[in-house]
Amino acid sequence: MINLDYLKLLTFIANSKETLDIAKLRENAFMRKRKMSFADALSFMLDMRKTTLQTRLNLYFKTRESGEPISQQAFSKLRMNFDHSPFEKMVREAVKMEYSGKYELPLFQGYHVLAVDGSYLQLPRTDELRQEFGVRGGSKVTGNQPSAGVSVLYDVLHGWPLDPIITRTDMNERTECEKHINFLCDTLPHIAESSILTIDRGYPSLELFAKLQTSGLKFVARCSAASMPQITGAPIGESIVKLKNGMSVRVVKFKLPSGETETLATNLLDFLPEQIIKLYAMRWGIEAAYFRLKRELSVEKFSGKTPNAIRQDFWASMVLMQAVAVFQKNADEVVRERQKNKPIKHQNRARTSDLIITLRDRFIFAVLCDRPMFCAEEMEDVIKTMARVVSPIRPGRSFERVFRPSDNVQANLKSRL
Repeated sequence: MINLDYLKLLTFIANSKETLDIAKLRENAFMRKRKMSFADALSFMLDMRKTTLQTRLNLYFKTRESGEPISQQAFSKLRMNFDHSPFEKMVREAVKMEYSGKYELPLFQGYHVLAVDGSYLQLPRTDELRQEFGVRGGSKVTGNQPSAGVSVLYDVLHGWPLDPIITRTDMNERTECEKHINFLCDTLPHIAESSILTIDRGYPSLELFAKLQTSGLKFVARCSAASMPQITGAPIGESIVKLKNGMSVRVVKFKLPSGETETLATNLLDFLPEQIIKLYAMRWGIEAAYFRLKRELSVEKFSGKTPNAIRQDFWASMVLMQAVAVFQKNADEVVRERQKNKPIKHQNRARTSDLIITLRDRFIFAVLCDRPMFCAEEMEDVIKTMARVVSPIRPGRSFERVFRPSDNVQANLKSRL
């Protein structure tokens, strides 16, 4: 998707009466003219800057050139009039458009490579959030830390979150994975039939494998030593094993450079073992996505302390993740064009962290811009700016995500930077 198509979609949804009618929580909400309209409130909440709420409001009204800014108390009261559905609609409609067949998408051997993984978000410490989402953490200090569970179906080759879920912290990851499978098969059946789902060692089970098989999905799953004994007992190399439910899977078992044994189970029969291993390695993309969501988009710096505010901020962050993917693709095309005749060791791409910084300063202006020609010029300049700083694409990189609840009670205050 090109950036202008994406921005037009966001603008259309934000200004749609249908969006407002579905989202508003009070019948008479937004009936009279306000200093900040419903569409303005949605645009403001897509601001990537994580300064104090009042500072963001001041900058927003300065950009809009629309008089004195409202107070953060007034904004907090205003946002109570609508739910998170406008941002979820932006995410869902963007996915439908991007995967409609109109745009060329990256594939591996003709397949979309998807991943499912779960994580947790630390929430502001209020009793209301503890009751709504539950708590997580083992120490005396962090044992009552409110936390939300998150699960995402993610296109690792394309950088797109396809089906985000926010739920309680005591979520069952396999249950959430089944929801992702249902979403993919029901909403994007043409994508499901040409997709490979990669899952980590916490997911494999007889029930989940059967669900994947009956759904017609291809999969590659890492299996732990505590997984099904028929799989973990397979010899080094590749073999076909029959599970207790009568289903047969292919097992690829090999030694890692560290000396540990890795076990992958799959229903891909025509791929070489090296390709199966490479496919699972691609799952690193969802690990990087969670890192980006937490560290660079600062999703845990919530702008409110109610369950409604948490869901609004989460889904707004998902919109921004898609925006990063859209602009990343556009900027990478500029980088490739610049370097196509140059001798380079690695392919390069626009550096994502710098790309996010550029978007942080200019994305809201782009969303608000209702002059197509001027917006096109602005976006072209934004893309050129993003393409100036590049980083090499190094295959095989990985890192572990470890949940470490903060002992600092100030962990959820907005950044002052």
